[in-house]
Amino acid sequence: MVGCPTTLTLPMRSVSCNNDPMNINDPFGRLQSKRQKEYESLRDSLKKLGLNNLDDAHALLEKVQRRGIWGLAIIVPVTILLALVLPGLRAFIMICGALAVFWLFKTTLNSREYVKRYVQEELADHND
Repeated sequence: MVGCPTTLTLPMRSVSCNNDPMNINDPFGRLQSKRQKEYESLRDSLKKLGLNNLDDAHALLEKVQRRGIWGLAIIVPVTILLALVLPGLRAFIMICGALAVFWLFKTTLNSREYVKRYVQEELADHND
C-alpha cells in the first residue's frame, strides 16, 4: 500500500503593512503629480479667461464633449476610408486610427474631469 505524504507545515510569514498608500500603477506618484500639474495649468487658464460662474463652466463642459464627438466623427470615417483605399497598409492605418480614438477619448475625459474639479474647488462658493 502506498503511503500518503505527510502534511507539510510551513511557517507563516507576517506581511508588514505600513500606512503609506501606494498605488501599484503609479508607485512613485509620477502620474499623480503630472495630473496635478495639468489641472493647475487648466485652472490658471480658466481663471485668466474669466470663467467664474457655473453657467460658463457647464457650457465649457458641453463644448468639450461636443469637440470630442466631432473628433470621433472625423477620425473614424477618415481611418475607414484610408483603410479601404490603401489595403496594403490596412493594419497600420487601423492601429493608428485606434490610437487616435484612444487619445481623443482620454483627452476629452481628462478635460471634463479637470473642469468638473475646477467647478468643485473654485466655483463651489460662487453660486452666481
